[in-house]
Amino acid sequence: MNRPLDDYTAEAINECLAYRQRRWPNSTNPHLLITSNTATTTTTVGTFWMDRLVKELPVGVDQLRQDRILEEALANGADPSTSHTSSPSARRPASATPAQ
Repeated sequence: MNRPLDDYTAEAINECLAYRQRRWPNSTNPHLLITSNTATTTTTVGTFWMDRLVKELPVGVDQLRQDRILEEALANGADPSTSHTSSPSARRPASATPAQ
């Protein structure tokens, strides 16, 4: 399923890809995020690297992934009350958290 990006996200990804092209111009790695270890391969970055990347966020990469899956399910008409997860925030995407 194709989902359009908001302007902020599209700009962040374009800046990331431009930086990557400058830093590793010959990389054939198809993944959005690469490191000096993965730039010359086709492997993904490791979970240790991802955990360090998001350590300042209030949720980890697993929760971000669960929220994205839930958002896609809701966009396809899924009923959140039938969720098989026990995490309260997994029933509501992080982006839907009310502002305090």
